[in-house]
Amino acid sequence: MSKETLIATESPSVGSGTTSKLSRMWVLWMLFFFQFAAVGIYFTFLNVYYKEVGLSGTQIGLISMASGMVGVAGTFLWGYLSDRTGQPRVLIVVGALGGLLAAQLIPLVEMFKLANAFWLYVAIGCVGGLMTASTGTLVDSTALALLGERRQDYGRYRVGGSVGYIVATIAAGFLYDQVGHRWMFPSYGLLMLFFALIAFKLPRRAVRLQGTGRGEIGQMIRQPVWLILVASIFLFWIAYYASIMFIGVILKSMGANDKLISFAAVIGTVVEIPFMAFSGPLIRRFGPVRLLWFAVLLQIIRYFLLSQMTVPAWAIAINLLNGPGFVLFWNSAVNLVSRLAPPSLVATAQGFYNSTISLAGIISSLIGGMLFDQLGPSGLFLVLAAFCLAAFVLFGLGIVLRPQTRRDA
Repeated sequence: MSKETLIATESPSVGSGTTSKLSRMWVLWMLFFFQFAAVGIYFTFLNVYYKEVGLSGTQIGLISMASGMVGVAGTFLWGYLSDRTGQPRVLIVVGALGGLLAAQLIPLVEMFKLANAFWLYVAIGCVGGLMTASTGTLVDSTALALLGERRQDYGRYRVGGSVGYIVATIAAGFLYDQVGHRWMFPSYGLLMLFFALIAFKLPRRAVRLQGTGRGEIGQMIRQPVWLILVASIFLFWIAYYASIMFIGVILKSMGANDKLISFAAVIGTVVEIPFMAFSGPLIRRFGPVRLLWFAVLLQIIRYFLLSQMTVPAWAIAINLLNGPGFVLFWNSAVNLVSRLAPPSLVATAQGFYNSTISLAGIISSLIGGMLFDQLGPSGLFLVLAAFCLAAFVLFGLGIVLRPQTRRDA
């Protein structure tokens, strides 16, 4: 596969152009809604819960690192199984229910004052990381397969996730201030149950991988444009994961309540809704390469401003940049990954993409906790800005400035 496939490769959709396909598109919106509602109500506050039960920043980082290590293998595995079996809906349901059950074990450790609590949290996090790896990988790959040549319209359906995250995170901030963080676990379980039920409405994959696919996989990942893209994504997500993991902890240490934490978390998502809804026209107008590069620049600015923050309420205004920053990066990246993948490896390619993110999460968890403990909030955010700056330079020099890829921009 040549470099030109960055713009030329088009994956046929599942049942492309059929009435059956069109009738299932509402399922994508609802899947994204419940998937990210679960993130807002659970993962936004999970590290705050860990801090409240007495874990240090380094311990919190190690838990995230361990679950991320499992997720590296899990995301590729789920994607590969989906391509081999053509049954993404079954795999999504299995992963959702497994993650649901794992989450319910976490409060039992504190409730029953179990010995070796930290290591129990690590073990539960690993199981949960393996299970939930299926949702992020397979919902995206299924959406892109269904859309086919209309993959630029991915954002029209992914906006359901933005709405779900906003509603759930704001509701969680008010709820947890009143009743405490233990309620996040049954709330998360209920949302994931709805998510699993809706996943049964997805169709089977029409294009499946024949044989082991080792040759096709090797050809895909050896492309120079693939390697540059993956390296840039890796650096970007080291920074982004650390900001997700510690923004709530940092704001809490500065005196913020859960309402402020929830508003700081969702304000960027509120802003991202129009960018998500109109990401298709933006990608068609400017190209995914230019938009991804610009998105990294926005995050550099955001992390620098967060490093200068002395009042927790500033986070609400600063995180406005996270709206376009996240949307333009995510939608551009999934489009580029999909363009580089042959039709039979759509889910596997997204699995590689999500494995890269999970690997970045491991590194982020390892260094994020230590940076927080050693350098404090300001130092942490400055280091995150440096990681994004490295991604910006690499992507700019490696793709945007190359003559053979200018037409892809």
